[in-house]
Amino acid sequence: MSRLEIRSVMTRSVRRTLSGVAAAVALATGAGLASLPAAAQQQRPPVGAEERIAAVVNEQAITLSDVLGRLQLALVSSGLPDSQESRQRLLPQVLRLLIDETLQTQEARRLNITVNDTEIESELRQIAQRNRLTVDQFQEALRGAGVPISTLRQQIRASIAWSKLVQRRIRPTIQIGDDEINAYAERIRANAGKPEYLVSEIFLAVDDQTNEAEVARLAERLVDQIGQGASFPAVAQQFSQSAGAATGGDLGWVQQGQLDQAVDETLRQLQPGQFSRPIRGIGGYHIIWVRDQRTVAASDPGNIEVSIGQLILPVPDPARNAEVQNLAQQLVREVSSCDALKAASERIEGAQLGSVPLTRMAEVPQQLAGFVSNLPVGQPTQPLNTDQGWMILMVCERQVPPGSLPPRDQIANILGIERLDMLQRRYLRDLRRQAFVDVRV
Repeated sequence: MSRLEIRSVMTRSVRRTLSGVAAAVALATGAGLASLPAAAQQQRPPVGAEERIAAVVNEQAITLSDVLGRLQLALVSSGLPDSQESRQRLLPQVLRLLIDETLQTQEARRLNITVNDTEIESELRQIAQRNRLTVDQFQEALRGAGVPISTLRQQIRASIAWSKLVQRRIRPTIQIGDDEINAYAERIRANAGKPEYLVSEIFLAVDDQTNEAEVARLAERLVDQIGQGASFPAVAQQFSQSAGAATGGDLGWVQQGQLDQAVDETLRQLQPGQFSRPIRGIGGYHIIWVRDQRTVAASDPGNIEVSIGQLILPVPDPARNAEVQNLAQQLVREVSSCDALKAASERIEGAQLGSVPLTRMAEVPQQLAGFVSNLPVGQPTQPLNTDQGWMILMVCERQVPPGSLPPRDQIANILGIERLDMLQRRYLRDLRRQAFVDVRV
């Protein structure tokens, strides 16, 4: 069977909101499906055993069939071998993931957050389309791999519910101050000439000392399987417990001193293409993969290139100045892209559309640079009163050369994602501590 890409929507809306740019990007929680080995068929439990209760979470049961379905999905999507040993080692982590998802959906339900079938079907269609299959063909491929379609639906439902909850309860609490942005920028300047690393990570949390040994064994097992050819991103997507799991564990470019001290020390010893053994850090075990390395240049911010859209609403009669100003303010509330700015110019009589192609910030006219240097892409300025009329500016595109100091809005976005990851893991940890969980397998 050809390999199939499985993705979920976990953290998609979170990242979209943080960046301020609408993006229909589905973030991965799985990779490929392979045919179900004959050995796996022989490992199936007796008929009827699947309906045994594997765990109870606040009076809600997780059945053995739920566990076996997710276990099979984890095996075939991560490329781990389907053997009795693999199943025994992975079962505790798979069960833990199902318990976490149950807690997430219960908390979402408590807050009246719902996920309807239309949202789930939409995500399934997108997954099928990415694999160039119809939904029926995709479901048949899942069945052929021994994965019940209900398993994937359950995972998608929990992901969407938790994403909505994070948006409602956690995202509004995150405020990134100017002092934090300045400190981050200063750290980049201080690291000029030092290496930075393109890193992916698998993080396995240890929230209770009683499961320390179990988590450590799983971490070692995952490293061994990656060494034997299992896909690092696919393993991260199925097992990592950080928000970055949704993108295959991608942490982006990381500088020395940004990560947990133990992780940072290991990072300096790895060459591009190498991955680490499990590292015990604060909160759990990390496995890191260095995909690339470069030198921090901290080049002149003037080398950043921007393209700028400009809309002018002339004031044909001074008596209509307030009317035109109100129209401009309405547009500011409505437009969120340069295409929308262009569409507005076409429907408003007398409107004038201008643009500045990709240009180094150092070469942008000073009077414009002051308005757009830190303006997020797709966000309009407030109406500006000029001798030509009321003007709205917007950054259509921004290209940041490697090593340049990123714009302040991008720094705020980076810091916001880091804090969001920490807060959502803390939220889930608190749910675990408050829950009644009875594991029966």
